[in-house]
Amino acid sequence: MKDSRVAEIAWLTVIAILVAAGGNIVLELLARNRLFAVLVLGVAAVAAFLNLRRAFAANRETARVEVSVAATYLAAAILAFVAAGLHVHWAIGATIAAAEAALVFDIVSVAARRPVHRESG
Repeated sequence: MKDSRVAEIAWLTVIAILVAAGGNIVLELLARNRLFAVLVLGVAAVAAFLNLRRAFAANRETARVEVSVAATYLAAAILAFVAAGLHVHWAIGATIAAAEAALVFDIVSVAARRPVHRESG
């Protein structure tokens, strides 16, 4: 039986590498097109907030981990909004660091998750 966690961890690792390599470029492009940045990052922030709310409302044993992961993605989305809107140097680095932290935390939570066992039939 294949474990889907391996593929999820691999793709999250690829995304983390791409964020580290091209995060500055993406934030610079968003800073140049502020209207587009407001739309895209506004949608990202709202989606991250709704994901945080969903994780908080869930009454599962993994709720704490899911809330923590969702909160780190929300922090990264808000910092990206600040970086594109104000274009201050500290916000650019903080955005990339927050996005990397969110991805690493997501990878750790996926790795710690118990595999789902399905009965063949």
